[in-house]
Amino acid sequence: MPEHSITLTLPDAVYRQAQRVAKTTQQAIEEVVLTWIRPAPEEELVGLEALSSDELRAVTQTTISPVRIRRLQDLLTAQRQRNLTEDEQQEAAQLVEQEDLLTLRKSKALLLLKQRGASTKDLHASGA
Repeated sequence: MPEHSITLTLPDAVYRQAQRVAKTTQQAIEEVVLTWIRPAPEEELVGLEALSSDELRAVTQTTISPVRIRRLQDLLTAQRQRNLTEDEQQEAAQLVEQEDLLTLRKSKALLLLKQRGASTKDLHASGA
């Protein structure tokens, strides 16, 4: 998908919360804010239909960053040992939501490729 750069003015409380989440999740603050303003999952899935087959294949190859996977594992381990803080709970929920959305996007991309005539063999060859 094409990306565009913009400048946002955020209320101080929103900025401070984004800073906390960015520090906790080891993400850039821009990535945190982007996560907050992304379209609803249903909208993202509908948008897949407009992608070319090559772009859909790229979607099937998308992975969650190892840093995010490690962070979710750390939070789940911590949750077994103690109650998570509110920020940690929000972060864990956000990471799980990101994984769920990625799984949905990949599944929808595979379905669309199949509907466009891609063979199962072709899909496996691309690593999907």
